[in-house]
Parts: sequence; C-alpha cells; structure tokens
Amino acid sequence: MKRPLTNALALLTLATPATGFAQCAPNKPILAAHAVPVIHYRSAMIDGVKVFYREAGPKDAPVVLLLHGFPTSSHQYRNLIPLLADRYRVIAPDYPGYGQSDAPDHKSFSYTFARMADVVEKLTRVVGADKYSLYVMDYGAPIGYRLALKHPNKVQSLIVQNGNAYDEGLKEFWDPIKAYWAENTPERRKALEKLLTLETTKFQYTDGMGDVARISRITGSWTRHSSIVPATATFNSICSAITAATSRYTHSSRRSSANISRRR
Repeated sequence: MKRPLTNALALLTLATPATGFAQCAPNKPILAAHAVPVIHYRSAMIDGVKVFYREAGPKDAPVVLLLHGFPTSSHQYRNLIPLLADRYRVIAPDYPGYGQSDAPDHKSFSYTFARMADVVEKLTRVVGADKYSLYVMDYGAPIGYRLALKHPNKVQSLIVQNGNAYDEGLKEFWDPIKAYWAENTPERRKALEKLLTLETTKFQYTDGMGDVARISRITGSWTRHSSIVPATATFNSICSAITAATSRYTHSSRRSSANISRRR
C-alpha cells in the first residue's frame, strides 16, 4: 500500500511546477500598448517677451489649448497632456510672469487679463492654430473667455474647470480683494500679501483633499509654484487689481455667451 501512495505523491510533485507555471503565466494584454506621446518644450517671442509652452500630438490633429490658473503654470497639465496627445494637438502656454516665461517689469508690460489674452492669441498664430478647443481653469477662464468673445468662429468647444464667469461666484474669500478694487491704497494692498505666502499656496492644494499623501511634492506642486511667488508678487498684486475688470466683464459675458453659440 505504501509504494502506490509514494508513487502517486512523486507524480503529484512532478506535476506541480508545471501547474504552478500555467497559473502564473502572464495574461495576454487586452489592449495594445500605446507609445508614450513626445512632449516638446518650446518658446516663442511675443512682442519681445519669451513665452514658454508645451506642445504634443499630431500637427494635423484638432487643437486643444490648455490655459492654466494661479499660482500654477503649464506644469499643472503635465499628466493630462499625454492622455490627450494621441488624438489631439495639445498646446499649453505659461503666461508672462508664470512658469518658464519671461516676467517683464510691470512698467513696460501691462499685466491685465486682456493683455494675457492678447499674448495667447498671438501665440496661437505663431503655432498655426487657426481653430481650437479651450480648456480653461481659474485665471485661464477670463483669458479664454476673452478669446472666445473676440474670435467665436475659432473656438470649437469650451471646457471649464473652476472658471468663474459671474459676480455670484465671488464669495466671502474675495472681500479683501473687492476692498482693494474699491480703494487702491498701500493698506489694502498689504492686506493681500497673505495670498502670496507658502501657506496659502499649500492651502490651494490641500483644502478638500481627503488624502494629502496623494499630492506629489517631488514633481512640483506647491513647492514649485510657491518658489515663483516672491518674484511675481508685484505682478500678482496687479492681477488682483485688474480682476475687477473681469468682474465688470462678466456682465457682458452673460449677454455674449449666447451669441458665441449662435455665431459658431
């Protein structure tokens, strides 16, 4: 009785590795692997200002223009760009004063949303983007909205992420800024300095985040963007002031948004 049992165990032992290998064999991929799109890091001279931008995707594909917010740059779209670049030509600029673009003195360069929109518009001409979809976020909204109102025939679609277009969107957080709009004094200006601190920049990343460990600090995030804040403090104070122009401008946006759809 012992020999048949021993023989059976030996056969089972010999069969086990093959069975284990079959179980551990890698599955065939369901989807074919895609090549990672190449991202180009370029710059263009716009009215004497070096404007940095990221570009990826086929030259003949539909264009998606990614307009960043504050206090970020095109860096905020570093993970989105590869996901779009297999089907779209993606262009993501840094505005003057942000990221890797020049930051000219405010005495020679007007830091208004209208001026930023003008720079972005001229960049689209340089890169040959005659039509485009706008992806706007935060400060990108008043810039993108101006492009849409000025050239509705060029805008193929509008994707809005946290881009306010109404006075109702300017809640209590904006009260100190509104006070500065109403009274442009050193005291009102100083009250806004806290908006440019590391803690406030960090707050913009962590507020509402359930697990802050998911925020990458190695690839940039608040550490990267806070590093540019001191150098652009004057610029951002000016931008806070001219945001008032956005507030006034949004009244006309309500009337014009319907016109954009009708004229397309």
